[in-house]
Amino acid sequence: MRREVKKLFLQACMNHGSLSLEQISEILEPISQSYDDAAILGDVKNLVKEINSDLKECNQELKFVKHPLLGKEYLVFGLTFETPASKLQHHYREADQLYFAKLVETMAVQEDYGISWVDMYNLPNLPQTVKKDLTKRRVQDLITKWTQQGYFLEKDDKLFFGPRMLVEYASHLKTHFSDYIKDCPLCKNVVLWDIKCDRCEIKVHKECIRTFLKRKSNCPSCKQVWTTPLN
Repeated sequence: MRREVKKLFLQACMNHGSLSLEQISEILEPISQSYDDAAILGDVKNLVKEINSDLKECNQELKFVKHPLLGKEYLVFGLTFETPASKLQHHYREADQLYFAKLVETMAVQEDYGISWVDMYNLPNLPQTVKKDLTKRRVQDLITKWTQQGYFLEKDDKLFFGPRMLVEYASHLKTHFSDYIKDCPLCKNVVLWDIKCDRCEIKVHKECIRTFLKRKSNCPSCKQVWTTPLN
C-alpha cells in the first residue's frame, strides 16, 4: 500500500512541478481515502523522505522551499544533474528553449529579479530567427505553462523566479550570474530577495538571520552589530 501511495503522490508532483501546502492536502486526501489511511495527511515529510530515497539514482528530488516573495512553502519536483538545457522539457522547440535561457538571463541581472510583460515581449539579443518564431501568443502560452510548472510566478504585474527555479537552477544562477546571485552565508542555499546587512550589504535569508540573531548580535559576514530591521 505504501508503495502505491508514494507512486501516486510522486506522479502528482511530477505533473505539477511545484505544489503549495494546500495543493498537497488536496492531492493526498483522496489517496488517503482510497487506501483508508488518514495518517498520510500528517506524514508528508516522511513520505517525501522515503520518495527521495528512491529517487537518488534518478537525479531527481522532492524539496520543500519557502518562497520569500509570497511567504509560502512549496514542495518542488526537480532534476539535480548539472545540465540546465536538459532540465527544460525536451518537447519544447529550439526557439522556446533559447527564449527561456534569454528570459532567465535578463531576469537574473535585475535588482528585483523580475521582468514586466512588456519587456518579456522584447527581450534583448534574441536572434532574429527566434523572434520570427515566437509570436506574442506563443510567448504568453510559454509563460503560462512555465508558471504552472513552478519555474516562474506572477506578482504585481511582473514575472519573478518561482520555487522550482530556486531548486533546479540555483547552481546555474550562482555560476553564471555570480555578480548578482549568491548563497546565503548561513544556510549556503541561493538567496535572492530576502534582506541585506546595513553595513556590508551581504544578503541573507530572513528566516536564517532571525534564527542566527537569537544566539549572536553580529552580522555573520562583516561581524559588525546587525542593525537591519527584520520586519
